[in-house]
Amino acid sequence: MRADWRRTLWWFTGATALFLALMAAFRMELGGDREEPLAIADVAGVWQGSDGGRLTVRADGTADLERITRPGPNCGHSTDAPARSYTGPAAWVFDTYPDERPGIRFDSQGPAAAKLCKVYLVVVPQKEGAKGLLPHDPPGVSYIRSPGQQN
Repeated sequence: MRADWRRTLWWFTGATALFLALMAAFRMELGGDREEPLAIADVAGVWQGSDGGRLTVRADGTADLERITRPGPNCGHSTDAPARSYTGPAAWVFDTYPDERPGIRFDSQGPAAAKLCKVYLVVVPQKEGAKGLLPHDPPGVSYIRSPGQQN
């Protein structure tokens, strides 16, 4: 009877050690995939869209949006305008669009209502530079950043 108790204790100890080793390895694997947080140098510049849109992001937190598809009718911009795009000034902050990678959020005040319009740019770092997308844009529309031009 005494030998069975010891065997059970050794089995339990071994199983616990194996479980803890696997959990530590799993956590280290997850930690290796973390990306560095975005910095101003990662987002400042001109983002040219494949649909003709343009985002000029400045280091001081201001931006100009040109021909950006509006995210929806309740965005604070006039719904009478025939174009479904917005051109005008905005402020930006680092933010993460739900279920996406980190990026920045543009806030602009619409003239038709006192409501703030929020437009997200999801930033995907790449070896040759950064690529971005506006989650509300049609599929296939992407933005490429040129860091040197800001005016």
